[in-house]
Amino acid sequence: MKSIAYIISSERISELIDENLLAPILKGEHGAKVVAFYFVGDGVYHLVKGSRNAKSIKLAMAKEEISIYACKTSIKSRKIQNIIIDNVNLGTLKDFYDVAFDADYIVSL
Repeated sequence: MKSIAYIISSERISELIDENLLAPILKGEHGAKVVAFYFVGDGVYHLVKGSRNAKSIKLAMAKEEISIYACKTSIKSRKIQNIIIDNVNLGTLKDFYDVAFDADYIVSL
């Protein structure tokens, strides 16, 4: 099975992330092994506790052992470091690349 990592940079694609990424991942129907997500820019709002996708992201982290990273600059500049879900790795693209390096594909949304 091919592996994939995602870079999420937009808050406006909540439905796409929920219905086309997270739901199939949690049902075991994604079609590829998802190794990591990296949230950057306004995409970091998906990680806010209580947001539409936060619960599913947290479930995917636990069930599928998906590494979740967020750009520390994006988190800090939006002043949301105290309201994101637990166990998100704050870092840079280099940190994400270290995890995603062996993925067959890296997709940016």
